[in-house]
Amino acid sequence: MKNKSVYSLLVISITVKVLLAYFIPVFGDEAYYYIWSLHPQLSYFDHPPMVSWFIYLGHLLFPAGNAISLRAFFIIASLLVSYIWLKILESKKFDNTAIKTWLILFLLNPLLGPGSILATPDVPLVLFWSLSYYCYLKVITTNQFRWYSLLGLFLGLGFCSKYHIVIFVLSGLIYLLLSKKIFLLKPQGVVLTILLGALFSSPVIIWNAQNEWSSFLFQINHGFGESSFEWTWPVGYLIAQLVIVNPFIFYNLFKKSTDFTDKTFTFSQLAFFFTSSFKTVVEGNWPLTSHLHAIAHFSALASKQIVKYAIIYWVTIYSLIGLFLFLPISQPVKKNLVNSSQLSEIFSIIPQYQPLYGPSYQISSLLSWHMQTVIPKLNGLSRHDFYDSLPESIPTTPTFYVLKYDNSEWPQKYEHYKKIKIRSFDNTSIALYHFIHD
Repeated sequence: MKNKSVYSLLVISITVKVLLAYFIPVFGDEAYYYIWSLHPQLSYFDHPPMVSWFIYLGHLLFPAGNAISLRAFFIIASLLVSYIWLKILESKKFDNTAIKTWLILFLLNPLLGPGSILATPDVPLVLFWSLSYYCYLKVITTNQFRWYSLLGLFLGLGFCSKYHIVIFVLSGLIYLLLSKKIFLLKPQGVVLTILLGALFSSPVIIWNAQNEWSSFLFQINHGFGESSFEWTWPVGYLIAQLVIVNPFIFYNLFKKSTDFTDKTFTFSQLAFFFTSSFKTVVEGNWPLTSHLHAIAHFSALASKQIVKYAIIYWVTIYSLIGLFLFLPISQPVKKNLVNSSQLSEIFSIIPQYQPLYGPSYQISSLLSWHMQTVIPKLNGLSRHDFYDSLPESIPTTPTFYVLKYDNSEWPQKYEHYKKIKIRSFDNTSIALYHFIHD
């Protein structure tokens, strides 16, 4: 690819991402995955391990305790995703204009662009999904065993990133059946893909086998666990995807095209999670990888005028978000996005009250991140998470201190302790208590 403007966009994007990574406060989930990286395991209760492995590698290259070291490998991964897709689009014979269109809209997508600086499981998922897709297309066009092998390898690593990679297999099978190309595959190659996929996903499988399949069961319950139905779930899902994908890109999906690979990969994912939305609330980022394919399908077919409208849409959305953040009505939203900038008042009192236990995995992780020493969540104080597996989460002294949300309940196991409220932190709805064993 010889389009200099494309490489200029990549340089600008990586510069902007580094600046954003440095200045945006660390969020609770990111700090939680940092705690994972301090306790290396084959997998974890909440998610597979790749997010913690990325953070661990970042701390090998950069000084620990700053946002750049936390997010370094995620920024690198996002750059690799851009490059991989440029190669994919080249192989699909996209012209330079279509490739540039894809890159601009990819970078403007809030989850694939700015959101890719955050240390979350989505970034490695997108990376290994993209590598898998590249190899999948190579399998279809060349039928060479090396591409079958690499496809299995990257699918396995994708499974170590986020369980959603299994939808890739579903999407890939649907396309092969619709195109009738499934009959051209080499059976030995398919077996090779399956074997290598199992091998490279084995850390997650081994961990689950050793822990009563708890992570698999947690995610299944998270995705399909509600016993009742709310009509707002599917409606909210459709509206969220329309907004995040971009209405112009979404509308374009209904246009016919000679290459329907990306269209199949988009609709199969959107349909899967639409089905899920009848059982639970589907979070906006769950069908994230479908956006990659939707943008590719759009870039191949859209006129210059429609591309212009799609870009104007994102400029308008970002302008409205910027305006919203300065308005008083944004305070409840900011409060729910737990990050390190909200806890300065709590940070200042930590040395005075030891041993100290946090109220949730997010707050405990942010306190630990700031202090660069683990401040565990009190065992059982909120929903089960990684902290509940740590011995440090269970107090061993007759007196200790606990931070608790105002609307949470004390675990029954601590009913024999005398609890003295010391102070409240109104901006977070958290209070500090002194526990004394009766």
